[in-house]
Amino acid sequence: KEPRFVEYFRSATPETEYGKMNIGSRPAKRKPGGGITTLRAIPWIFSWTQTRFHLPVWLGVGAAFKWAIDKDI
Repeated sequence: KEPRFVEYFRSATPETEYGKMNIGSRPAKRKPGGGITTLRAIPWIFSWTQTRFHLPVWLGVGAAFKWAIDKDI
């Protein structure tokens, strides 16, 4: 929901460099300068991994905790 997130992501990670590499069977990059829907899954994970931030690992953790609390586990 943060309008500047993609700008931050592209400046903080090597995502733009992955778009220049000829790897995989699909393009590593969609429209330049696009929003969140232009990000591809594999470059997304590779880019976060290179920063050692591992944000994708935590996606969904809040929902899992809520589920466990609701079930009283």
